[in-house]
Amino acid sequence: MARKTSDSLGSGLTRFELIAGWCYLPVYLILLSVLLQNVFRWLGLEMTEIRLNLAYFVINFLAVLLIFHRFLRQRFFGSGFWNFIQAGILGFVFYYAGTWAVQYAVTHLGGSLTLYNNNTVAEMIGMNRYGMLAISIVLAPVIEETLIRGLVFGSLRRASRVMAYIVSIVLFSLMHSWQYFGFYPTGSVLLSCLAYVPASAALAWTYEKSGTIWCPIALHAVINALSFTALTLS
Repeated sequence: MARKTSDSLGSGLTRFELIAGWCYLPVYLILLSVLLQNVFRWLGLEMTEIRLNLAYFVINFLAVLLIFHRFLRQRFFGSGFWNFIQAGILGFVFYYAGTWAVQYAVTHLGGSLTLYNNNTVAEMIGMNRYGMLAISIVLAPVIEETLIRGLVFGSLRRASRVMAYIVSIVLFSLMHSWQYFGFYPTGSVLLSCLAYVPASAALAWTYEKSGTIWCPIALHAVINALSFTALTLS
């Protein structure tokens, strides 16, 4: 019997992918991290930041492949090679321009933009450069784009394009910063969230423009590769 698909972007999501994806989302965002910390304690393993993150991303990557294997088999270039390239280039331009605008606005208003997540990544690069390279350029782009752009943005867009952008941008921004609330001033962490708004908006637009999840995955990998290089050289 043929599987029913939605009319979302790309090749669409099956009913199973929608239900399983939304059920797995809180596991990805909160529960898995807590579970892994307890497992490390129970097994008496040394609980370093890099080990926890490697385990976290590998498990999430396997879960995403298991749940969304059909969705990820869509045509890599979507509607066409040149449309894919154009979407990727323009998406990067929008990301870069938006990032510059946010930094300028915050600085112009007398504030400062501290990327706490980048500081954490830089520390872990020092612990295991190749492990963090795999996380940054392969695992994170596939996981985050499939869940945030493919599932959240793609699902909500059928009801409201504006709501799809708002929810996916807020979720993407918070998931890179929420763990720092309570450790640093709230205002500073909220400003840190703003730094992820341009990337999230550009990646969602790239998904719309290209019609394939692989375009924002590729763009996300490029953005992370540039950030990884900058953190390595700093």
